[in-house]
Amino acid sequence: MKNKYTVIDLFSGCGGFSQGFLKAGFEIIASNEIWDPAIETYKLNHGEDVMIGGDITSPGTKERLYDLVKEKKVNVVIGGPPCQGYSSAGNRNPDDARGQLYLDFVEIIDHLRPDFFVMENVKGLLNMKHVDSTLNLIEKNKFKHDCKKLQRYKDLKRFKAQRNLDSEEEREFISLRNNLKSIKNDINQKLVPLIDKIMNAFKDIDYMVSWKILNSADYGVPQTRERIIFIGSKHMKAKINYPQKQFFKNISNSNSQDSKSWKTSKEALKKYEEWQELVEKNHTFTKHSHNFIQKIKKTQIGETVYKNYNDAWWRLDPSKPARTVKENHGGVFIHYKFDRACTPRELATLQSFDDDFIFTGTKSSILKQIGNAVPPLMARAIALNIKSLLDNLV
Repeated sequence: MKNKYTVIDLFSGCGGFSQGFLKAGFEIIASNEIWDPAIETYKLNHGEDVMIGGDITSPGTKERLYDLVKEKKVNVVIGGPPCQGYSSAGNRNPDDARGQLYLDFVEIIDHLRPDFFVMENVKGLLNMKHVDSTLNLIEKNKFKHDCKKLQRYKDLKRFKAQRNLDSEEEREFISLRNNLKSIKNDINQKLVPLIDKIMNAFKDIDYMVSWKILNSADYGVPQTRERIIFIGSKHMKAKINYPQKQFFKNISNSNSQDSKSWKTSKEALKKYEEWQELVEKNHTFTKHSHNFIQKIKKTQIGETVYKNYNDAWWRLDPSKPARTVKENHGGVFIHYKFDRACTPRELATLQSFDDDFIFTGTKSSILKQIGNAVPPLMARAIALNIKSLLDNLV
C-alpha cells in the first residue's frame, strides 16, 4: 500500500486547513500555532504529537519543528501567515512584525523543500503594500519619519475634534495639514505591492508559484468567502492548477450534469432547529437583553440589526449562502428563523466543520477560532487538487 502524502500546517489556528487535508487522505506530520486557545482545540481534534506550539519567528520553535519531521519526507506545507500591509495613505506601523511573517513561511519552505506549498490569505492582500526592499538606509528612515508625521496629523485631528488644541499643537497641526499631500506622496513612492514581494520571495528560493482567488461557496461551503490561494512547486516542469468549481451560484453556468447550486444557510442549519442547547457540541445560546431581542424582531432577512455595522449582526437569508464568517468577537449572524444570534456550532457549520469537531476555550475565543479558520471543505478541494499534482510527479 502506498504511503500517504505528508503535510505540515503552519499558522494552523484551530485546524480547518488540516481538517481538509485529512479528509483528502493526507497525513499531518507537524503543525504550528502561537495562540493557546487554538492550540488546545487543534490538539483535541488532531492529537498532541504533531503540534509545536510557540512563536514561529523564534529559531528555537523552528528547530523543534525541524526535529519533529527530520526523518520524514515532506510533500506539502500549508498555512495562512497574517500579512499586514500599508494602505495608500501609509496606514500601519512600518515596523509591524506581522507584515513580515510570510518571510518565515518562505524560510521554512526553503529549509524543508516540500514538493508543493499552499498559502492562504485574505483577498485584501491584493491591495496591500510594503516598503520597497531596495531602499537604502536613508530612504527607509525618511519613510518611517513621514509615517510618524502622518500619524501625528491624525492624532491632532482627533484631539481637535475632542478639545481645543493649545497654541503649539495648533501650529503643528496647521503645518502638517499644509504639507499633508507632500507627506502622503513621499510615503506612497516608497511602497510596492505586497503580492509582488511575496511572489518574488518564493521565486528567490527557486519555487514556481501562482495565485488565484477562490470562493468557498464553489466547493460546498454554505458561505461566500473569497480568499487568495498561492500554490508553489519546486518542480519547475509541474503544471500548477486549481480545483474546479463544484457548486454554482447560477447552475446554468456549469458544463457538468453533476454540478450543484451553492449550498444555502438553511440547508446547512435546518437540522439544528430542533436542537436544544448542547454545550458539549458548542451549541450554546447567547442570552440577549429584551431590548436587543426587540431589535432582532424588527430586522428583516438580509439586513443587519445595526445599520452602521458592515460585517456583523446580519440576519441570514435562508435561500442563500451566509456572508463571510469573520472574527467579530460576538458580533455574529442572526438566525434566519429564530430571534437570536447563531450559536458557535451553527457558525462552525457555516464554515463546513463537522459536528464532531469540538472547539475549546471561552465563547469569545471559540468565535475567533471559527472566524479565522480555513473552511475544511474548501481545504479538501485544494488538497485533492494537490494530491493529483503529486500523483503526476510519479
